[in-house]
Amino acid sequence: MATSNQPDVSKYKQKFLETYGEMLEWIRPEHFAEYNERAPNHRSIEVFRGGLLENLLSYFNNVWDTTNTDEQLNVLDMLKADPKNDSVKKWRPTGKSAQEQVRPLIINKLKWQKRMYEKQIQYQKQQLEQAVTQVELSRKKWTDLNERREFLKNAITSELQDLKNIESQITDIEDKVTEDLQR
Repeated sequence: MATSNQPDVSKYKQKFLETYGEMLEWIRPEHFAEYNERAPNHRSIEVFRGGLLENLLSYFNNVWDTTNTDEQLNVLDMLKADPKNDSVKKWRPTGKSAQEQVRPLIINKLKWQKRMYEKQIQYQKQQLEQAVTQVELSRKKWTDLNERREFLKNAITSELQDLKNIESQITDIEDKVTEDLQR
């Protein structure tokens, strides 16, 4: 992956990056079979996967960094952990520390962010599926146009050959008529 050389990638970000990689794995070489027949030495699937992953990760990293997600997820981990010996005197009516009191609000916020990321991944999966479908349809149209072009090229070649044959027959007939008229 593009970020594997970065030492400070959090476990959460790594999990999302792995999910993106897995999402691209369902793009199989069979999707590129027709293209590979025409350009067998071209690494079309690697190029497509690489470009798509680069675009997805660019967008993901931008969202991840601008929303400060690592810090939010670390806060969520901290909030999930049992509080250590909290010996601070509690002056609030609930008898809880400030962190304990706002914990449900922070957890709800972080859960909402997690759902948003999951929805974003689902949306990107759908967009990817639509793009692959569109590419396959376009590839089919391209193949059909190539077949039609080859058919028409062969038909024109055949017609030109027939025209040459007819011209040679006309020349032969003209020569015979000229000979007959000269006799």
